[in-house]
Amino acid sequence: MKQKIIFFLFSGVIFFFVGCTKTPHPITPPNDTTKFSLTDFKSAEDCKSCHPQYYDEWSGSMHAYSSKDPIWNLKNNELQNSTNGELGTFCFQCHSPIAYLTGNTKKVFSIDELPPLVQEGVTCDFCHTLRSPHNSTYDVTQYNISPGNKKYGGIQNPVSNSYHENVYDASFSSSELCRECHDLVSNGIEAEITFTEWQRSQYGAMSVECQKCHMETYTGKAAINGPIRDNLHRHTFIGVDVAISNLPNREEQKRLIDSLLKNSATFSLIVPQTANTTDSTEIITKTINDKTGHNLPSAVFPSREMWIEITVWKNNDTIFRSGNLDQNKDLIASNHLTLFSGKFLKNGIESSVFDLDSLINNSLKPFETRESKYKVKFNSTGTWTIKSRLLIRPFAPKIFRSLNAHQYLNEIPTFEMANVEKQITITN
Repeated sequence: MKQKIIFFLFSGVIFFFVGCTKTPHPITPPNDTTKFSLTDFKSAEDCKSCHPQYYDEWSGSMHAYSSKDPIWNLKNNELQNSTNGELGTFCFQCHSPIAYLTGNTKKVFSIDELPPLVQEGVTCDFCHTLRSPHNSTYDVTQYNISPGNKKYGGIQNPVSNSYHENVYDASFSSSELCRECHDLVSNGIEAEITFTEWQRSQYGAMSVECQKCHMETYTGKAAINGPIRDNLHRHTFIGVDVAISNLPNREEQKRLIDSLLKNSATFSLIVPQTANTTDSTEIITKTINDKTGHNLPSAVFPSREMWIEITVWKNNDTIFRSGNLDQNKDLIASNHLTLFSGKFLKNGIESSVFDLDSLINNSLKPFETRESKYKVKFNSTGTWTIKSRLLIRPFAPKIFRSLNAHQYLNEIPTFEMANVEKQITITN
């Protein structure tokens, strides 16, 4: 495959266009879904009595929500129809891997039609029966999995019990564990490659693993009758995605996401102390991805919106705005807008991760710095205020409208990653 990379510089924003002279990628045969049945796996409910802390955290996580998410459901059904069913089990591979492994998938469905275990999404018994080696997904996911009485985890010297056998597996403390579902190459295009972004970064070189941010350690008991340990991992799996319908601990999920995002980047506003009304004044924002081990945003970056909002005002006179929203809560497009996002494309037209043949990726790589410059003409003397915010939301509202999911529009949160305010004195 010959890859062409073209760089565009526009309004202080670098756009990366990745296209391919495609050669067919050798598709790995899918897992033999006749090998496993639903009875080979336990429900998370079976884990609850001995591991109430883990169960509570998981049940309010996006892992538990992955197959209950109405947007995933609607998008899957839309793609099944638009591809005449060619989508197949593509989305189920990671949104409900047990459904994928046992053949309990449906092309077009409503969530309540799925078996209860399938509705558990990425459930306890799936992750804790995964084995090394872990591999990136090239169109078709290959899981090395051994369901049964042995449960694998990252606790060394686990305590024996009468319910199941505990086995230590070092990969459970490694980013490798996340690889299958967080490193997708589709049609030969590096599409949703959070793991690879990490692996190529300084964080990968220093072995700062995904779990450090997304499964923080704490001191406690892994099981109700177990010993106190100081290296347990939270099972909240916090990222940027949020539940938009019923899920336990929804408000706590938002609080944890907000806390994570406020410590994800360094953002600064550069403003001269004085200027005049004659000349245009240059204002600069600087965004550095120096606290996150992957791109910002990552994964389904074409659906996400991370942007810079800037406002210049004095009293009731606002003379400059960028990154503000219209009455439909859509970002107002302008030459000044700095948007960290992208597009999946097919024949130059916006498409999906399933059938893309190229992409535009404007996300911010680890340790990359991006400056955005704004020219402002002040119309009067005095002290003016300049405020800038770095904002992110997991979905652009247009995604929901395209799926006729208007009832969920008000559930899309906007998280403030940074907020800087400065003043400037304007003279004649």
